[in-house]
Amino acid sequence: MSENMEKWRHLDGASALTEQPLLRIVFQHGNPDEVGLNGVTLEEVIEVVIQKLLDFQGRDLACLENAVALWHLEAAKDALCLRRKRRVEQGVLGTKDAHENDEISLSRPSMEEFPVFSS
Repeated sequence: MSENMEKWRHLDGASALTEQPLLRIVFQHGNPDEVGLNGVTLEEVIEVVIQKLLDFQGRDLACLENAVALWHLEAAKDALCLRRKRRVEQGVLGTKDAHENDEISLSRPSMEEFPVFSS
């Protein structure tokens, strides 16, 4: 890999640039304290999708499937926020060091509270 492409890598070596037809996302690459803000976080991308679905839910496009998708997206965002909080508390944020995990306990209703639907 060329030295110029290395700047587009996450700490773990994964690409920080996602490009597809009609889509370009530049994820944060490098510790913001060291390299500054140079991209978006997973949480920010999830929030964009959440806001789009909430817009649908506030109009004629409201449906159960959107509500279930929102539930999962909010749970994903909560899990990522918990990961960041734990990494900060354990002093490993911005490093390749692993953080210790406890069982994740999120305050979300169980999926059993949603009606079952099939495609």
